[in-house]
Amino acid sequence: MNRFRPYRKFLRPALPHFLGALAFGLVYGVASGFGLPFLTKKVLPVVFGADGKRGDLVLLRDWGGIVDWPPLVVPAAYVLLFAVALLPAAFAVRSLSHFFNVYLLNYAGVRVLEGVRVAVFSRLQELQISFFKKHNSGDLISRITGDTNHVKTVVVDISNDLLIQPCTLLGATGYVVWECLRTPGMARFLLALLIVPAVILPVRHFGKKLAKRTGEMLAHAGRLSAMLTENLQSPREIRSYNLEGRERSRFGEQVRQLFRAQLKIVKYEKMLPPLIEFLSAGSIAFAIYQAAGAGVTLDTALGIIAALFFCYEPLKRLGNVHNKVRSASAAINRLEEILAAPVTISDPPQPAAMPRVRGEITFENVSFSYGAEPVLLDISLRIRAGETVALVGPSGAGKSTFANLVPRFYDPTAGVVRLDDADLRELRLADLRGAVALVSQDPVLFDDSLYNNILLGRPDATRADVLRAAAQAGASDFIEAMPQGWDTPAGERGGKLSGGQRQRIAIARAFLKNAPVLILDEATSALDAATEAAVQQAFEQLAAGKTTFVIAHRFSTIRFATRILVFDKGRIVGDGSHSALMETCPLYRDLCLRQSAS
Repeated sequence: MNRFRPYRKFLRPALPHFLGALAFGLVYGVASGFGLPFLTKKVLPVVFGADGKRGDLVLLRDWGGIVDWPPLVVPAAYVLLFAVALLPAAFAVRSLSHFFNVYLLNYAGVRVLEGVRVAVFSRLQELQISFFKKHNSGDLISRITGDTNHVKTVVVDISNDLLIQPCTLLGATGYVVWECLRTPGMARFLLALLIVPAVILPVRHFGKKLAKRTGEMLAHAGRLSAMLTENLQSPREIRSYNLEGRERSRFGEQVRQLFRAQLKIVKYEKMLPPLIEFLSAGSIAFAIYQAAGAGVTLDTALGIIAALFFCYEPLKRLGNVHNKVRSASAAINRLEEILAAPVTISDPPQPAAMPRVRGEITFENVSFSYGAEPVLLDISLRIRAGETVALVGPSGAGKSTFANLVPRFYDPTAGVVRLDDADLRELRLADLRGAVALVSQDPVLFDDSLYNNILLGRPDATRADVLRAAAQAGASDFIEAMPQGWDTPAGERGGKLSGGQRQRIAIARAFLKNAPVLILDEATSALDAATEAAVQQAFEQLAAGKTTFVIAHRFSTIRFATRILVFDKGRIVGDGSHSALMETCPLYRDLCLRQSAS
């Protein structure tokens, strides 16, 4: 249980409710384990006397000399009425305490679940881009929505069981021990009951099996979620290539694997309670046999049998606690891959002040690699403030990685990147990224109105600013032509818009941000020729006075660049104007001639 201690902090917002649940649980445990057997032994034998006549009911006196209470006597004439009222009252106390225990416990559980999910999601917002290249988004969703339930189970449900079930068990066994100590010949009965703790052996065995199977099941669930996410995000490709049958087959196979994994868990979970019950019943039967041989009377046996009955549920629940902890351990391992993942890109302890940004960017002996794979090799150059630089070269040459170092999506593995002579690692991330606007090749829009999607560029902008940015990006006409106009929802990832419309909304967002550094990563790739020409003109206006990186495969998009960097295998093999590179850089000349011929 120690490894779950860090997660108890999520219980603090609901601690009063949790403590209230425990208090009601204690009442329920005592009422079940001690109260009902006591009433069974004290009241019913008097109501149904051996000779058919009721006698006086004496309470709070005959305690075997343990406590000297003053006698409390119910006359024989009122014993039946007392019994009729007392038994429902006892069950009412038990039932109400159980209801409030369950209700308050569920309230606390939901709060814990909420806290854990928010913590995991918040951690994902802090992790670097490379983390998401290693983990499938569907699997991460499965961890947030599914695995977090196991933390709630341990922190709340198991904590409740560890208090209430022992209380019920101790109440029942306490009554049995009390009766055995005050009744001659019951020592053999107590010795026979010592067989009961042997149930711990199957609990440990099945717990180990369950932990392994739970880990397998969670992995299958993650893969199923990943496959489902991938399928739902690719409807056009699936239909275009007639992949419906393949997808049904893959999904069906994954569902079957998950089904088999879940059945194995059910087998180990559900096999344990009846096994515990069988072993406990056998030992208790043997104990009753010993009691009968010792000449125990019926009224004493009734109370003991009732107490032993209330031992069953706690024994089964406590056996399940071990299994739940084992299951939760597998889920915790998956969550801790997120919560314990190192945040390699973060704010420095004492961020440097960031005055008005000019936009000069310097690379000093910069290298970068994804693991052992080098992507950029010893690059050194200075980009002047306000300069528009085009990045060209074959796919995989390092163009996008080079640009991604500017907003610190990655840190170089060697060397330094500077903005206005300040090492990027000395700046607050919010300040740095506030100075950079990005329009990517595959822009992501949120499922919100088109107006709000543009407003993300600068949340404090006025409506006039938003309308102006949309007009500059060539988006106003199609937005205003829609039935809901500016309130039109973009859909998931902008799915309700065409590719060109999504791109223009993203360009409008960059216009609105008006950052001193601009990165255009294939920003016009989804536009038709006429729209591209109009947006190119707007880009020239937007780039005026800004440091602009234009990543492009289509050379028509870099006409307004004042400088061109040619990348090949992680190195810059050409640096200059179009005319100069046509004479001095064979790779650039070859790329240009290929596009001209196509």
